[in-house]
Amino acid sequence: MSSTLESSKKRGDSVESAVINADPGLEFVGDSVATWHDARTVECLDPSYERPFYGIPLIEPDTEVEIKGACVVRSAGASRQRSGQWYIKRKAHDQLVDAGGVYLLTVYAPRPETPILRSVIIPASLLDEHLGGRWYDVDADRSETEVAQLTWTVLIDRERVPSSAEVSG
Repeated sequence: MSSTLESSKKRGDSVESAVINADPGLEFVGDSVATWHDARTVECLDPSYERPFYGIPLIEPDTEVEIKGACVVRSAGASRQRSGQWYIKRKAHDQLVDAGGVYLLTVYAPRPETPILRSVIIPASLLDEHLGGRWYDVDADRSETEVAQLTWTVLIDRERVPSSAEVSG
């Protein structure tokens, strides 16, 4: 595994931990149990100003939750930055859709402690509408064969994320 993949996995684990530790309504689900979601709800979850829900009024207990993080900015050349993206794996996405699960999508700051700047929850079936036409094949040496990327600004207003106003793209 390359250092880029290792650092992406490490950052993803950090985002998952930050989200699960901050929300008593979520319970961690390890890869030995399921590789297609990171958590499940242990109580009914309601939307809040800090974590709005899209398309649903609440989330029932025992709902599968896939947590995805996008850095508020990413490099786009020597002197440019662009908004980060969520990286969605097709096989895991299809399993989450079939299970009636949800995504907890976050935007985080590029610092070692991975502070979460904004989160939203959206049913996998509704996110599916945003992923149409974005799927592409990846190298055969990866565990997944088809992925999609979605820039966080597609679902979250830039003005609602601290320190993102100066980012282009």
